Amino acid sequence: MPNSALTFAKRSLSLNKIQYVMGIVLASIGILVLNFGNVLTINVLVNGRVALASVTPLVLGILLFAMPVILLYVYDKNNGVLEYLLSLGWNQGDIFKRYLKAALFLALTIFIAEFTVNVVISVVIGTQVTIILGLVVLAVTAALGFSVVSFVTVAMVAFSSLQKQRVGANSPLALMLGSWIVFHTFLLAYILPFFIGVLIELLIAGVVGALSIVLLILSSRLIRREKNASITEGYA
Repeated sequence: MPNSALTFAKRSLSLNKIQYVMGIVLASIGILVLNFGNVLTINVLVNGRVALASVTPLVLGILLFAMPVILLYVYDKNNGVLEYLLSLGWNQGDIFKRYLKAALFLALTIFIAEFTVNVVISVVIGTQVTIILGLVVLAVTAALGFSVVSFVTVAMVAFSSLQKQRVGANSPLALMLGSWIVFHTFLLAYILPFFIGVLIELLIAGVVGALSIVLLILSSRLIRREKNASITEGYA
């Protein structure tokens, strides 16, 4: 079986297209808030708050666009694909990393679209201030978006592997954690000055990214447990 992230991403697209569409819709809302919201006022402080508020829908769009990979993991788990990959010589870390890379590939895809559209609109209708704010927001969006996607993906896969019954990815818990991380940005937009909010966002992104790496390392044992459980069920 091909092991590229692109292959896994294409397979996830065939399972669910609703989350892709929702991700695109939220990303579009973020683009509108960032660009057209700033055009309505010349107040730099207001522009900064509006720009920071746009991080929430932009990151949520990235998160939802990458979520079908989790459905693919559940599908593969329920149909014995994971055991098949193990039989081919893949280790637990390899399997987890393939799905994580696929999720990050989808996240990168929609972020490139967000970046391109934002830059084009900013250059056409924006001012020098809004262009700079847009670039800063895009940097924050990338840092927070990729770290949250990594955390939620690894957490959902780990939670799914811990389940004895094959009922799903336990997505509400992991997705709730990821959404909470994202939604706090909307509050920061109205509480803190722009650049302080940006620094806090980058700090949070670094912490979440580090947690994702730790969880990925620890979760390498989980598929082994799942494999042993499946073997036991086969003999029962």
